[in-house]
Amino acid sequence: MIRFYIALWASKFAMWVYKLRGGERNDRPGLLAFKICPDFLKRISKPPLVICITGTNGKSTTSALVNNKLVSEGYKVSFNDWGANLYAGFALNLMRCVTIFNRSRYDASVLEADERTLDVSMGMIEPNYILVTNICKDSLRRNGHPEFIFDIVDRTFDILGDKTMAILNANDPISSQLAHNSRRVFYGMSDIKADPFENKVKDIAVCPYCGDYIRYNYRLYRHMGDFYCPTCDFKTPESKYYAKKVDLENRQMIVTENGQDTVYPLISDAVYNSYNVLSCIALLREIGREKEDIAEFLKSQQVTKIRETCVEYKGIKYYTYGAKSQNISAASTVFEYMAKEPSDKDVVLLLDELQDKNHPTETLTWLYETDYEFLNSPNIKKIIVGGHMFLNQKLRLLLAGIPEEKIVCVENEADIPQHVDREGIEKVYVLFEIDCLTKARNMRDAIVRKAKEEDTK
Repeated sequence: MIRFYIALWASKFAMWVYKLRGGERNDRPGLLAFKICPDFLKRISKPPLVICITGTNGKSTTSALVNNKLVSEGYKVSFNDWGANLYAGFALNLMRCVTIFNRSRYDASVLEADERTLDVSMGMIEPNYILVTNICKDSLRRNGHPEFIFDIVDRTFDILGDKTMAILNANDPISSQLAHNSRRVFYGMSDIKADPFENKVKDIAVCPYCGDYIRYNYRLYRHMGDFYCPTCDFKTPESKYYAKKVDLENRQMIVTENGQDTVYPLISDAVYNSYNVLSCIALLREIGREKEDIAEFLKSQQVTKIRETCVEYKGIKYYTYGAKSQNISAASTVFEYMAKEPSDKDVVLLLDELQDKNHPTETLTWLYETDYEFLNSPNIKKIIVGGHMFLNQKLRLLLAGIPEEKIVCVENEADIPQHVDREGIEKVYVLFEIDCLTKARNMRDAIVRKAKEEDTK
């Protein structure tokens, strides 16, 4: 206990120092607490409501929506909104919730949680709810394969038992099989005629029970859809929260709950963001929020700036758009969106493992498992790549069948704006590493600045 209080006081002092220096969004005070007291997460007092949101993709957007709703109601919420989703981030998040005497002073804590260490961290925290967005193929270096991650998350629910409610994606053949011994509810989506592309890598292909090939009545994207096994009773579970109609063009969906329909706004025209909104609705309904209040709240929401920003100049929209190198499911899904989004566009690829430049991956297989073929679309006029991996990117784009004249490679990323066209272009997308938002915004602003300079000549 003495060690815990030393950790608490030291980390609070460190947090105060960082705040004075303007570095409040830094999880090092949490890391300090964890190093002094390894079971800090278990000993620290928790707010009345603790929500964990995890999964391969979508957890940042979903957790931001949940946090925003609680804050809009006047709740005092601690939220690791810059993605500090490991032990240090959790320690900082919960440490902010207590006094120096370890008495809770917040109403809620929203924890975006990396799935790789979920069993240890959440086993100590014991959240009231865990929402799982999906389990997909992720970085080979970090997460190995989906079955490995499934085992970690499933073990988490075994540890927690009935203490925690599981909110699961019914359309995911992997994560829908979690938490068989826990309280759980499902959210799912009907056939919205998404016409998904076929992915090079299948996150799950065979039934986990009998080994026969999984079939689909319909797919929505990747392996998400209404699935079944022709040999055994493995199939999509029934959803308590079911999106019976999704209108991406008008950005709204109709969700059926206990036989009653409610219209909810969507935050974007992407299928995967529709899932993020649906999962948020399911969680908010489970914690007692009214349907009409949720719908009204969603009218004011948009994709978190960590994932997407936009500025417009002379009729052209310039976007930063989050993707993930090494994460083949996230990158492939974004590439599919680029192909299906109907505007004529230039795409700038900043997926160069910059965050791991000093410790690069031992393999480049993620480039060849990611569906670069999706970028071979007539509405993508040019693909510009830069950074230290520009030749690797060019080779992969050529192998994907993309004509060489559509590919521009520049080793010095400062030269990229010189190659972005304005003639016949409606949008420019800067696809960036999620850890490099500032870099992406600077690149977008440089492209816009170059356009403005051209107009003054």
